Amino acid sequence: MRFIFSVFFLLLCITAYSQENSEEIIENFIEEVTASTDQELDYTTIYDDLNFYLGSPLNLNEATMAELEKLYILSEYQMKSLIHYRENYGQFYSLYELIHVAGFNADMVRLIQPFVKVEKTEPFLKFKPSQAFKYGSHQVFVRSQKTLEEAKGFSEISPEELEANPNARYSGSPLKLYTRYRFNYKNYISWGVTAEKDPGEEFFKGSRKDGFDYYSAHLFIRKLGPVKALALGDYNAQFGQGLVMFNGFGYGKSSMVLDIRKRAQGLKPYGGTDENLFFRGAGATIGYKAFDFTVFYSNKNKDANVTVVDSLEGSLEEVSSLQTSGLHRTPNEMADRKMLNETVYGANLKFNHKKFRVGATAVTYNYNADLIKADQPYNQYVFSGRSNANAGVDYQFTIRDLTLFGEAALSQNGGMAFLNGALFSLSPAMSMALLHRNYERDYQAFFANGFGENSTISNEKGMYFGTIVYPFPRLKVSGYYDLYSFPWLKFGVNAPSKGFDGIVQADYSLSRYVKLYVRFKHEVKPENIPSSDTLPYYIKGIEDVTNTRLRFHITYSVNRQLEFRNRLEWVKYSNIAKEDLGFLIYHDVIYKPERIPFTFSARYAIFDTDSWDSRLYAYESDILYSFSIPAYYDKGSRVYFNVKYTISKRLDFWFRVSQTYYRNMTSSGSGLDEIQGKTKTEVKAQLRLRF
Repeated sequence: MRFIFSVFFLLLCITAYSQENSEEIIENFIEEVTASTDQELDYTTIYDDLNFYLGSPLNLNEATMAELEKLYILSEYQMKSLIHYRENYGQFYSLYELIHVAGFNADMVRLIQPFVKVEKTEPFLKFKPSQAFKYGSHQVFVRSQKTLEEAKGFSEISPEELEANPNARYSGSPLKLYTRYRFNYKNYISWGVTAEKDPGEEFFKGSRKDGFDYYSAHLFIRKLGPVKALALGDYNAQFGQGLVMFNGFGYGKSSMVLDIRKRAQGLKPYGGTDENLFFRGAGATIGYKAFDFTVFYSNKNKDANVTVVDSLEGSLEEVSSLQTSGLHRTPNEMADRKMLNETVYGANLKFNHKKFRVGATAVTYNYNADLIKADQPYNQYVFSGRSNANAGVDYQFTIRDLTLFGEAALSQNGGMAFLNGALFSLSPAMSMALLHRNYERDYQAFFANGFGENSTISNEKGMYFGTIVYPFPRLKVSGYYDLYSFPWLKFGVNAPSKGFDGIVQADYSLSRYVKLYVRFKHEVKPENIPSSDTLPYYIKGIEDVTNTRLRFHITYSVNRQLEFRNRLEWVKYSNIAKEDLGFLIYHDVIYKPERIPFTFSARYAIFDTDSWDSRLYAYESDILYSFSIPAYYDKGSRVYFNVKYTISKRLDFWFRVSQTYYRNMTSSGSGLDEIQGKTKTEVKAQLRLRF
């Protein structure tokens, strides 16, 4: 009876959504985790993790906590509830039975449905390499994109002018090229190659006679006897709460207010296009009973601004900063390419228990030149020299509906960092999160990526409160409040300071076809008061800058093939000198015909902002493995449309066109990226071959 009732109830709830494109679920998730950033980052890692489960759904009858964490979508409370239910009632008969698990409802089951399955568990079968070659899947991507309007860096210039100023133009063509090959066999083995050329970079000529400017390759094997993970080539290493080691993408504050605990996955393959967020070398995780022991090594060259070279030997002696753009378009940019050698080696030891886990991480990194930052007051405590080391201890305890987690870390110079948090449920209708961090001003860790307001894990103290409440069946109210302080100076703030930010969001399902949410965000951050002719900037003082945002978003399905999305967002930016306003309105159309292998999505947006300070960001649907979060500023409109056509079972084609029109501007961009005119148009095309 339990099974029959579950099937009947859930089928009634999900009928209208049975044709939903699972790739859109991934896009919606990425939009949430990027809500607090204004950068176009590489989210390939998240896409890879979720996209993997589309092809190889996770069996909920044997999924571990670590495997559930890789879904990202499930909260701490939902993961614990699922495992607790399975331990008490046995294996699931059907996916629809999840509606009886605390923290789940029909909408949540619909959301995770493409990524999970329910099957009877079978005895463990050893991994056989011969099976991988026979049953594995291959994917090849080829992509090209171009801005149609000519930027200054690609315009005509006389040979005499170029000889006088070689950096006056880009060396390569305006095309951006991308190709990727990936092989997967279930969750056991993965290998692949990624290559990319950015606009303006040379391609099979000049300094890049070998073709692309960037190459990445990896081989990754799991569950090979006692070897739980083996990484060769490019990979990520993530441990604890990110105070010592967490390279790769790790999201922080967002409207998913309870997702504050880092979901460290240890070693994992890397196939993205960010040229900095990975290691190049080898790593392995060995399992013995309840212990996991990981060692890793990396050696690669990084971009750096060279300041001192030995006049006799020509060897590198000093650099002022690391370049992270990954762009090599002009002689100056190419001169910084891969100038600094970095060697990293480290280890992690973790003890896993049903109720708790404890880990210890240590890492050392060395450079072939001194890294000396600019002589500014805010740089007094930053790292300088050729080598550094970090060590830390992390923990996680689970007691019924309470999860405690944290990490304590130490850098070579004696600086320390601490983080402690708690996730708990007062009832099935109310969950909360608390997090305290204290990062000392002299803590130095290059590969840290913990929770915080700063981009680096140092010079910050803070307390975070988050909660989710379900006051009515169709209503969810969530919010957080984060209070933080900076004991020492930081870039752009030349005095000790403090600030806060918070979000309140209400999600409501009007029906099975219509969903909406309202979000209010308020932030107060310190900044330097703009300099004047009479007072130097460093004694002028600081001020509180207020940023307030209000968003209304609604999604409604006309039928199984047609869906509309609308958003209205308003922002106010204010300091002691001005008050700037801005708004954004857009309308999305998503069309997925049932009998034609074709999907179409489009957006028309209108924006009006008083300045760059009151700009707005909105995540855009894009072709697979391409991500777009443009800034909407000034006055104008933006339109884009995406088309995906499945040519055959093995071949897919994407095409995308986007254009921004600036009503009051005669040019956009700056420097060599400046485009004359009121428009900026971008075209993308991509092919995927599967075999």
